[in-house]
Amino acid sequence: MSTMKVGQELVSLDDPCAMANALRKVRIRLSAGQLRETVRIDGEEVTFQRARLDDLKALITEYETACRRKTGGGRRTRFAKTIRWT
Repeated sequence: MSTMKVGQELVSLDDPCAMANALRKVRIRLSAGQLRETVRIDGEEVTFQRARLDDLKALITEYETACRRKTGGGRRTRFAKTIRWT
């Protein structure tokens, strides 16, 4: 199981929901005025700053989509009723 450091947290790469939550926390800290946040993945390091906030939002969206796929949150649970006139 691989983990990466997101801000101050170690997050499993196998858990897209935890990754999305950790990345949201990074976005909140950046939006609140913190100058930069660093994410380390398998020896590579990316530093997000306010100027790269759109890149961070795209990454969050990617992990949220993966989370919905993994947990089944993207499936429709309600369907419209149909009426057939004969």
